[in-house]
Amino acid sequence: MKSMSSQIERRFEISSSIVGIIDGSFEIGNLMVMVLVSYLGPRVHRPKVIAVGCLIMSLGAFLSVMPQFLMGRYNYERITVTVDNISTSVSACSPAASEAHPFTDATETPRAMKTLGCEKTTNSYLWLFVLMGNLLRGIGEAPVMPLGVSYIDDFSKEENSAFYIGLVRSSGMFGPTLGFLLGSFCASVWVDIGLVDIDAISINPKDTRWVGAWWLGLLICGAVNFIASLPFWFLPYSLPKEGENENLKISHLPVQDDCKVDPPAQPQLMFSEAVKDFFPALKKLFGNPVFLVYIFLTILQYNSLVGLITYETKFMEQQFNVSVARAIFLIGVILLPITILGMFLGGFLIKKFKLHITEMTKFACITFIVAYFLNLLYFTCSCEVLQVAGLTAPYSGLKHLSKNSFMASCNADCSCKLDQWDPVCGDNGITYMTACFAGCKSSTGTGKNMVFRNCSCVEGQGHGLGNSSAVLGQCQRESCTKAFPYFLALQTTCAFILALGGTPTYMIMFRSVSPDLKSFAVGIETLGGRVLGGLPAPIYFGALIDETCLKWGTKNCGGSGSCRVYDTKAFRNVYLGLIAGLRAGCCLLYIVLSVLIMKRFKPDGKEMTDIQNTKRSAIKELATANKNEILPGARTSEESEETCM
Repeated sequence: MKSMSSQIERRFEISSSIVGIIDGSFEIGNLMVMVLVSYLGPRVHRPKVIAVGCLIMSLGAFLSVMPQFLMGRYNYERITVTVDNISTSVSACSPAASEAHPFTDATETPRAMKTLGCEKTTNSYLWLFVLMGNLLRGIGEAPVMPLGVSYIDDFSKEENSAFYIGLVRSSGMFGPTLGFLLGSFCASVWVDIGLVDIDAISINPKDTRWVGAWWLGLLICGAVNFIASLPFWFLPYSLPKEGENENLKISHLPVQDDCKVDPPAQPQLMFSEAVKDFFPALKKLFGNPVFLVYIFLTILQYNSLVGLITYETKFMEQQFNVSVARAIFLIGVILLPITILGMFLGGFLIKKFKLHITEMTKFACITFIVAYFLNLLYFTCSCEVLQVAGLTAPYSGLKHLSKNSFMASCNADCSCKLDQWDPVCGDNGITYMTACFAGCKSSTGTGKNMVFRNCSCVEGQGHGLGNSSAVLGQCQRESCTKAFPYFLALQTTCAFILALGGTPTYMIMFRSVSPDLKSFAVGIETLGGRVLGGLPAPIYFGALIDETCLKWGTKNCGGSGSCRVYDTKAFRNVYLGLIAGLRAGCCLLYIVLSVLIMKRFKPDGKEMTDIQNTKRSAIKELATANKNEILPGARTSEESEETCM
């Protein structure tokens, strides 16, 4: 979904803020069930609840792709050209162009445009299917992490728990990796694959009007979600505590053959009791200052991470002149595997050196602060704004660009339409909104290979008549492309360092709350992060990015569509500035968290001694309970003989 956000924006002709609302609907779905699921987690059959969640995610994915089969073919903006009856030459600069309707797709006729263009106004709202599908996916995803992580932590040794959870979280990153790779492939394939002649399409994947097969990846993921639900139906309600298997085998030896050993009974869920204990449990969690600071830290981290990922492909496309498909591919091949490695290594270091909670906090704090200062170097990866005549660059003879100076003397007699966007690149390195604005009066070639000639606006900028040509597409910014590898290397380094401290940070929550509240704490952490971070971040990031747009597309029936050209400098300052500001707050909270934990869990302190004594007592009580209550087969030989008699 993250990799397809640009494709969805262009297909439905919506703004970045609307895309942010669609993206945030996933978090709304989480909000609806997350607290209930995480609180009731220890009282229900967790694997089966996860299985139901997978089925709901599958249904949501299938619902999201429905608009593709309800809408007609995608029609991209394209200007009308006048065909010379004597030759195959066409003219973009013609008074007749103002009277004609835009010819939007090589696969459709103007008559079809008139018939389909404004009658199917309901197509403008079909993005609601995507929103509702994403909402269902959020509902289905809610039980996976809170119940899955607590399921693992309950039945693993304390020294192995961090390693297992780090392993699960890092292996879970293979999903996004495959998702980004699949998204890269889908973004490079035309949206109406199999229905149109690809050779007749005059734009390429680098064009801001290009729409890839956004629906194909969701269709595949829906099927995979369904298959993923199947194994969970066969997992048991609970697992034996790690390391107790040998004790259980020994304790079973004295039991006579005629003694029937019953399996552990599943506790009955009393809903009234669960509800009655809800608010005291909530009060206990938020009365813990370490957990409270951790929640605020999580919220800020979610804001920066979700905003970063949601618009990263758009940023790469606009800033460094790379196609969306290539940007998605690089994220999937380079950034995510490095993140996986960092998360796995972080969990491994905790297990290897048996880090205490104070040491984990220091490690997480140092790695985040180092990554933050490296993050500030992003601002050095600058790139010039795309030179578009009338938008960011003046026409010939004008020293300064005046606002909305789309027309000039060189194209005044061409009757160009101001709401069209079919860019051409002149020999002078300047992009024109259409060949009409370049004043082109003839052309050679067809389709993607069409070259416009005799362009009066290009001639006026120091080019002779024989050299005044323009080709389809925006002009390439070579300096931006050269700066991209440095940006990618810097981002890879930051991602690895952040991921390295990710697992230690996550384990702080488990070590700072009581064992009976672990599942509830994970749910509150996920809920707070997603509702106050994942939900608003795409919306306000998108709204601020929209403010940097210089040229909006136009829908068939009027009204603005998706953005065609951004002010890349303003885009960079908004995007990177928001991320840097949010992470500055994270640095401050990491320091506060470190101070609180060092005071509470100081090795020489009284509280730490009390905690260790309590922990030892709890372990002894748990061992006794395991022998006398939980497993009937784990009794002493004397008790077994008495029972049999």
